[in-house]
Amino acid sequence: MNSKLLKLILILLVVLPFSGQAQTNDYSMRRCWGYHKDSCKVSKNIYYRVVEGSRSALFVKGQTSRISTTIYNGRDYRISFCHDQVLGSEIVMRIIDAENGNTLYDNTEDGFSSDFEFTVTQTREIYIEISVPGKSRYSEAAEDADLVFVRKDTEMGCIGILIEHMITPVKGF
Repeated sequence: MNSKLLKLILILLVVLPFSGQAQTNDYSMRRCWGYHKDSCKVSKNIYYRVVEGSRSALFVKGQTSRISTTIYNGRDYRISFCHDQVLGSEIVMRIIDAENGNTLYDNTEDGFSSDFEFTVTQTREIYIEISVPGKSRYSEAAEDADLVFVRKDTEMGCIGILIEHMITPVKGF
C-alpha cells in the first residue's frame, strides 16, 4: 500500500467516529445544525415570523458561502446572523440580486452590522452571502499532502442566518 492511501485510511478511521459530533466548542447545544435557532436573537417585533429558509453551517476562516432565497413584494424582512466568536468580529454579509448580480446591501458600509431590516417593493430572488475574514490551514490541506489536522477551536465555527418576515404595515393614517 502506498503511503498516501495509508494516510487517507488512517484519517478516515480517526475522523469518521466523530463526524456526527464536534462542529463547535459548545457541546451543550446542537452544534452547527440549528445554530440559528439556538443562538441568533429574533426580532423584538412580535409580527415578524421566522422563515424556514433560515440556515446554519460550519465555516472556516477565509471561507465565503451563499444561500438563495426569495423575498416577496409587500413584506418587510429582517436578515440577521450570529456566529462563534472564534471567527472574529468582522463577518461580512452581503445581499445580492440573483438576477443581475448587484449588491443590494453590504454590512461593511454599515459598521459590520449583524442585522438588516428592509421593505420589499418587487419580488426578487436574492443571495445572502457570508464571508469570514482570515486564513485557515483547512484551505491549505488540499495542497499540502502532509497536513493532517486543522484546529476547530481556532479556525472553525458556526454561523447562523436568521431570516424573518412580516406583512408590510400600511403607511400613513
